[in-house]
Amino acid sequence: MGNPYLEGAFAPVREERTDDHELSMDGALPPDLEGRLLRVGPNPAVTPTDPDRHHWLAGDGMVHAVDLAGGRAVGYRNRFVRTRALARRIGTPAPRGPHGPVDGPANANVVRHAGVLLALDGSGPPLALGADLTTARVHDFDGALTAPVAPHPKRDPDGGLVLVGSDVFGPPFLRTHLVDADGVLVRTDEIDVPRATLVHDVGLTGRFLVLLDLPVVFDLGLAADGISVPYRWMADAGARVGLVDRRAGTGVRWIAVEPCSVFHVANAFDDGDDVVVDVVRHPSAFDEPPGGRLGAHGHLTRWRLPATGTVSEEQLDDRPVELPRTADAAQGRPYRYAYGVVLDDAPAPTPVALVKYDLERDESSTYAPGPGRVPSEAVFVPAADGRSEDEGWVLTVVQDAARGASDLVVLDATSFSGPPVATVHLPARVPVDLHGTWLPAG
Repeated sequence: MGNPYLEGAFAPVREERTDDHELSMDGALPPDLEGRLLRVGPNPAVTPTDPDRHHWLAGDGMVHAVDLAGGRAVGYRNRFVRTRALARRIGTPAPRGPHGPVDGPANANVVRHAGVLLALDGSGPPLALGADLTTARVHDFDGALTAPVAPHPKRDPDGGLVLVGSDVFGPPFLRTHLVDADGVLVRTDEIDVPRATLVHDVGLTGRFLVLLDLPVVFDLGLAADGISVPYRWMADAGARVGLVDRRAGTGVRWIAVEPCSVFHVANAFDDGDDVVVDVVRHPSAFDEPPGGRLGAHGHLTRWRLPATGTVSEEQLDDRPVELPRTADAAQGRPYRYAYGVVLDDAPAPTPVALVKYDLERDESSTYAPGPGRVPSEAVFVPAADGRSEDEGWVLTVVQDAARGASDLVVLDATSFSGPPVATVHLPARVPVDLHGTWLPAG
């Protein structure tokens, strides 16, 4: 049996293409959708030398862009993120910038801040991309950033960006950073933790930065053995959530939780003296042989962290899900709606549907694209005149096995299970990916 992350819906694409012409579609694009949808995920540029030991999360980053304007889909393009390591392997110029000891694949997320488009993955510095998706430079904020950052920065209400990163070369093993609205890194704080753990996401409320110190631990022995994602499950390391008071800016209040792994925080918010954190909770991770698959056993879970006492935990759904999203405007505050990807566990955790949660009514609705069609993470775009939290559109890129290519599917978020509003036929296949973002025009 081959590596499931190199086959089927996960099979990499190698061609970089630019299609600057109108794409065919069914239905009609809402006039609100003026801008660009970006997607990024692991996509090995060349066949791994040892495919059996290849881990999906180690694949080179590939960014895909779909441009929408005037009710039309006016172009598609994709590009590899040319990190230093990839540039060496394929013989192309390396990105400009500092040459430090870390160089991640930049395959997990893309965000834009202060006019700069950044590709991130958590094991290296961000890489800045040009408008045509070519890799411009290693982005170290003019030398102020000297350690890796996680792929999920959170936006501060004042327009800044909060980043967190785990550094396997520490101590310190954990740092937080504040970037102002102009893109200047103005503050770095060191967090005292005993070891380097996998840090992928962070929460942000009005009062607190929410940190996760969970028992997926960096293993130097696995790294020395050439394992591309050298982490292992170590339950006896303990698990805890840290609250950093954003007004004080220093000090962490740690609260113990049951050992688990969390890749993604759906949202976090203050509720009186409590802090509520909604996560996709996995009972474990990286407890299979190196290169083994990630299991589809994460569930949307709510932690309530009281001012005093112990955490309470409530599982919000029995279905295995991942890649939770909300409306960007709902982040950091009490909210009603969340979106997730429902997974099938064979032969690798593969998306089969999208789910919309109504957390106020404890209800959900599902969009299932059908057999042979694999959806991506849901990206919510608010309607220009929308008043409620879910007035807008959900964008997902759906692989179509029969066509051998992908479609951009646009759903009306208020009638989530109904037929798509529009389906744009892309000229290429987008493999199972991780995250994306909507960049409005202007």
